[in-house]
Amino acid sequence: MPSASRQHASPIPHIHALCMEDEYSTALHAAIESHSLSSVSITYHNCALSFVEAEFDLIVSPANSYGRLDGGFDDAISRSFSPRDDYLALTRAAQAKLYDEWRGFAPPGTCTLLRIPDDFHARSRNTWNTKYLALCPTMRVPQNVNWDHEVIYECTWSLLCAVDRHNRAVREGRLSGRHGEIRSLLMVPMATGVGAVSPERWANQTVLAFEHYVDAMENESKWRSLEPGDIIEYAHEVEQTWEL
Repeated sequence: MPSASRQHASPIPHIHALCMEDEYSTALHAAIESHSLSSVSITYHNCALSFVEAEFDLIVSPANSYGRLDGGFDDAISRSFSPRDDYLALTRAAQAKLYDEWRGFAPPGTCTLLRIPDDFHARSRNTWNTKYLALCPTMRVPQNVNWDHEVIYECTWSLLCAVDRHNRAVREGRLSGRHGEIRSLLMVPMATGVGAVSPERWANQTVLAFEHYVDAMENESKWRSLEPGDIIEYAHEVEQTWEL
């Protein structure tokens, strides 16, 4: 599928969707169109990570709760962002961060941001000027997660909130000068490998999280005090993706 970019103001960073198989980019494009979510800017990449030419500020790891970056897409992340002579260096940095934040176990559906250690860059294959890694576990350990009906929605929502918190901290001067705002990120179809989530459920939960998040950002007073009817409506929209 050709690249698609929508340059409208949005609280969501520019998304680089890395979809090695056409069925995933097709599903995501269809979900975006069905939700009329024109404010989200997306570029599709139907290739392996090593062939992506665009730069992006953050890359998303959708794997396990313990920060092991050595299987599936996490293997590609380690090979790209760890020093060439120390494959597990990024795993050690990720696990140290998870211990600080979660005592070593990040529950599925959460998001933890890690700044990739500066001294990795010159020694790694990081050609994208990527500074941050988002740890968004979709499962405790590698397993089928079809039983976890909303984990894609939860991970996507947590990712957007984590990026927003980071960007606000940068703007307000609460982070050191070496930190910058995250304006673009690269993500893959979450939990669609060993997790066995269908392309359609992944795409629709991702886009629904985008839609609800934009709604929350644009309607602060409403989301600060949601009424029961609103809550039921939002929950029902997510439930409709369970059988996809």
